[in-house]
Amino acid sequence: MLIKSRSLAALLAGVAACCSPIAAMATEQERQSYDMPAQDLGEALRRAADLADIELYASSRDLEGKTAPALKGQFTPREAVETLLAGSGLIARFDDRAVIIRNGFSAEIPSSAEPETIIVTGSRIAGAPAPAPVIEVTAEDIRNAGHADLGEVARSLPQNFGGGQNPGIGSGQGVQNQNVNVNGASTFNLRGIGPSATLTLLNGNRFAYSGTQSVIDISAIPTAAVERIEVVTDGASAIYGADAVAGVVNILLRKDYEGITTSARIGGSTDGGNFQQQYNIVGGAKWSGGGFLATYDFFDNSAILARDRSYAVTSNPLSTFYPELRRHSALFSGHQDLAPGLGIKADLIYKRGDMTSVRGLFADRPITTRGIVVHNEFETFGVAPTLEAYLGGGWSTRVSGFYGTDKTYGVTQNFTNGVAPPSIRIFNNRSLSIEAGVEGPLFALPAGDVRLAAGGGWRSNHLNALIAGRAFAPTRENRYAYGELFVPLASPDQKLPFAHRASITAAMRFEDYSDSGSIVVPKLGFVYAPVPELSLGISWGKSFKMPTLNQQYSGYTPVLLSVTGYGSMFPAGSTYVYLGGPNPDVGPERSENVTLSATFRPSSRLQIVTSLFRIDYRDRVAPPFGSPLGVLTNPLFADLVTFNPSPTLLAAAIAGASDPLGNATTGPYDPANVIALIDGRDLNIASQRYQGADLSLRYRAPIGAQMLTLIASGTWLDSRQQLLPGLPVTDLAGTIFNSPHFRARGGATFGNEDFTLASFVSFTGGVTDRRRTIPVKVASVATLDLSARVKIGALGEISVNALNIFNAKPEMTAVASPSDTPFDSTNYSAVGRFLGITISRDW
Repeated sequence: MLIKSRSLAALLAGVAACCSPIAAMATEQERQSYDMPAQDLGEALRRAADLADIELYASSRDLEGKTAPALKGQFTPREAVETLLAGSGLIARFDDRAVIIRNGFSAEIPSSAEPETIIVTGSRIAGAPAPAPVIEVTAEDIRNAGHADLGEVARSLPQNFGGGQNPGIGSGQGVQNQNVNVNGASTFNLRGIGPSATLTLLNGNRFAYSGTQSVIDISAIPTAAVERIEVVTDGASAIYGADAVAGVVNILLRKDYEGITTSARIGGSTDGGNFQQQYNIVGGAKWSGGGFLATYDFFDNSAILARDRSYAVTSNPLSTFYPELRRHSALFSGHQDLAPGLGIKADLIYKRGDMTSVRGLFADRPITTRGIVVHNEFETFGVAPTLEAYLGGGWSTRVSGFYGTDKTYGVTQNFTNGVAPPSIRIFNNRSLSIEAGVEGPLFALPAGDVRLAAGGGWRSNHLNALIAGRAFAPTRENRYAYGELFVPLASPDQKLPFAHRASITAAMRFEDYSDSGSIVVPKLGFVYAPVPELSLGISWGKSFKMPTLNQQYSGYTPVLLSVTGYGSMFPAGSTYVYLGGPNPDVGPERSENVTLSATFRPSSRLQIVTSLFRIDYRDRVAPPFGSPLGVLTNPLFADLVTFNPSPTLLAAAIAGASDPLGNATTGPYDPANVIALIDGRDLNIASQRYQGADLSLRYRAPIGAQMLTLIASGTWLDSRQQLLPGLPVTDLAGTIFNSPHFRARGGATFGNEDFTLASFVSFTGGVTDRRRTIPVKVASVATLDLSARVKIGALGEISVNALNIFNAKPEMTAVASPSDTPFDSTNYSAVGRFLGITISRDW
């Protein structure tokens, strides 16, 4: 067996030796047709590498803020790359079918050093390979798919769940999705664990939380300003802190922009409603050592009414399945070199808008007789300045800060016989933070430098809220420190057999909270590539999420109930007091994440990525039971029941509530008749497990002057929950109002800068409705999208989108009342077939 292995290795080495000169000669001599406009240097190099079928290695720090000139004509790969790099201060080293981009002005970086990849999310160490897969969505992907905002981008990803804080979530859609979206915000919700369990960053920075959740509103970020989105579906609290349980989403903005571009878009659903108008302008300039990008976007869509949908016969015709939304968004991003090795940059966002939704409580009565009308106004502001400095010896430092607010003012009119006294809701979030860190090499190993990233910071989150006349204003502060170590074990320059590349990463983070004590979380990763075409990764770590301020401090409610259903076990006329709702004593939710991945790249044209994941999530904040009925005699809840409570204990429990004592009995409250106090407030009790597999592939090939791109991705998810030991384990994934077991999306694009055709198919698996005695299957939904973009001389570019062209509809589901949405709006959309057209022009 050993002889055979040696013979095979020798044969492979011989073939590689014979083929390498041929490949190198092809790199030098083959000419390819290029037709690329002036654009971001990183994007230009990616496209040139795809056309030439060569691998690209470059540092995101070296490419940041640089623009490539237009490239038109016939070039060899070397000529194309060198033309794009002209004047950038960067140099290219060609090695077989790869090109390595380096900073040509730095004498401290040897030409044989380990190349750094462009991917940056998932590690604070520049160039460290990610042990878990990174999903990338580029600006071109967004345009080809016809997405109007980043919320639509998020909901198109198979790994994302549409429930939680997203517009269009109806009523009666499960406790986890109720009363979450108060301001028309859109958020990521990876694996369906909850929007607050996915950490979303903008250029690597946290922004202010939105509404009632620990999330940022991604619809506040105009798509015209986005260069790409990187999604790491792996727990990363050791690197980024709280909320990174299901993963991290990093929205990266375009670095520089020259000139002005305007665009206008209109469209609507063919079944009625959802008429969209969108207008935006993008402008920018660059100069020696600096540049800026500024965008303004106006978006307006009309509501989708129940009367326009065939599956809404049980609903009030004027109920909205998708709210009326209007928003103004602005973004500024700029950078400036202050001195050699010292620079400053800043990102600023602003959003203002309003949302209106209507819910009829009866199908055959006017809204003004029995209905609810909600009108919310919202405003978001955030600014994140960053100072970066090169310290010498390969070390750099970064000091960043953030100040931001997210305000929602809502008025709810609950009509009863034409009378609707307004109820006001206010959610004012404010966030302030500062962080400092360093990154650089510690010492050299044969495979490269051992690198360290370390730092710390302080963050404050404040919520000033008013709900149903009840005000609360909690503040949470935390201090933290982190460290991450990268150890290279093998590099391509060593030319080791069956060890093309190998590395270990380790991270540790300490956080101390003003209201929940301290927590420490670790993370380990290992990457091993036996050959250039195959890379294997394993990632293990612990993550955590803090309860939302609303979840923890909005106050509990006491209710007086009669002892019924227990026969003669208790004296006649006995009562008990039940406490339910938020609990200020809840603490962090914790998880343990394991991800195994494999990336196969036989050439730069084809990439296949697969991964297996498991998330063990414990201490989730949840009520210990759905109803107090039967709790008094159930031994599982014995610790939550205090029999024969003293009048002093009862008075303290009632006085500490946010609402006065509700009396659901026929008599007055008498402490002498209260035989028990049940504490049913939220606790850190629920345990959940999420496990499954992801598969994605991308193939790109030039066909003449055109580029053909094929993509496909899918995810299989299984998740379960247990509230308390001894209680049954219940399914989450595959049940109504939760993520389905299977979601997938695939498509093809063909064209160049002047003309592109694209088609995408999305599949959302079916779920089971277990709310009735006999479970009912809810059918899956598949949609087909088509889009085309063409440049017409001085008129600019015209894009046409036909989404869900076969008008696939969600299946109708049972409702408890006409006010409930009659389909699963967390998984299936009421938009239906949508036709839109966009016209844009450079000035």
